[in-house]
Amino acid sequence: MEPARDLTDSAQNRAVLSAADALLAGRTPVEENPSVLAEARAGARSRRLLTAALGEEPVRLSVVFAMYGETGRMVPRSEHPHGEDFCREKVRQLDWLTADLPTVTWNLIACDDGCPDRPSSAEKLRQIIATEGYPERGHRSVAVIELAAVIAGENPLQTPLSPAFDALSSTAQSRKGGSVLAAMATAIDQGPTSGRHIVAYTDADLSANLAQLGSLAAPILEGAAAGLGQRYGMDDAVLVNQHGPSTEPRSTGGKPDKLIILFRHFVRALLIPDLAHVLDTQAGFKAFDAAALVPVLPELSSFNETFDVELLIQLAKRTGAAGLATVPMVFTEDFAATNFPSVDPGRRHLAMIEQVVELHDRLVAPVRPATGEAAALLALLRELSLADYVRLIELLQERDEGDPTLFDRRWAVADLRAAIGR
Repeated sequence: MEPARDLTDSAQNRAVLSAADALLAGRTPVEENPSVLAEARAGARSRRLLTAALGEEPVRLSVVFAMYGETGRMVPRSEHPHGEDFCREKVRQLDWLTADLPTVTWNLIACDDGCPDRPSSAEKLRQIIATEGYPERGHRSVAVIELAAVIAGENPLQTPLSPAFDALSSTAQSRKGGSVLAAMATAIDQGPTSGRHIVAYTDADLSANLAQLGSLAAPILEGAAAGLGQRYGMDDAVLVNQHGPSTEPRSTGGKPDKLIILFRHFVRALLIPDLAHVLDTQAGFKAFDAAALVPVLPELSSFNETFDVELLIQLAKRTGAAGLATVPMVFTEDFAATNFPSVDPGRRHLAMIEQVVELHDRLVAPVRPATGEAAALLALLRELSLADYVRLIELLQERDEGDPTLFDRRWAVADLRAAIGR
């Protein structure tokens, strides 16, 4: 049995929902692919959780995503080798999740992040929208905005973003973060006038099946400010790669960049205590109570790889750490047509550490200054060169053999300093 999950295979994508239907009906799915079955179980769990959390008031689920160089993945595989037909598939997944739930509506908003393709991602998606006849507003609508137009004031937002966003002069200054935030503000602008409104963001590809959105929405409907999808570190979280599905301890324990991930979490847990329970802060599948987002969006100034960490810090300042609910999900690593950072320690990995330090200095230190080990770690990180960082990760990898601990692993800062001769 082939264990891999092929996101370009439309038959597999439909098989996930068929198997989830069988599970919900108490039947044994005919599907045998373990990756498809893992995704189906997550979809069935999501549908059950959403249904149980619904009351009488209406609920709108808005899903946004950024696009950059996505014209290949946007079309079917028959038109491009990496084609996932992701817009039609996302529509199908949301239709499946909300079928026969009369109080639930949904919409999709995509933001072109300055895509260089010709036609651009925005132009190509508009063609698909026209072909399929998706409405521009309201239930089952699929809309496209362009970050360049928002920055230029051609597409003004009613929901305010931050002065830092207003200072952007080009899409190159924002990266993905600016597009996601602009799309979330647009979703709020176009949201319902009554009932509950949940705004989620995901990736353009199909790595996170939107049939799982009910699992993220349920804790929000029950009082949380956010439901945060987690690819690893939790029971029922499943990471799917070319070898099939894996759970902990293999999900993280088997990754070649395990120590990069664990060290980054160690830094984050000490310097940003409110996020210590969020093991996977960078997972691209998160949902938020729209009302909780409104006062937070004007505070955000990070648009790089850690933009969502700042978003979570700002939310936690208002709701407390308990307002950030972590939710296990099934996530398929989509390596096709994607630029992943190297699994070897390098500049991009150190930059993410430096961004956590910057967020600590700006948002945490003024109200909760670092003491003890956290202060010692800060002092070490401030003087850490790229060569020091690479050597440190290599030493931690050398000493890793036989250590079964994962995200609860902690290192004495004095030992880290000694290891690199500082």
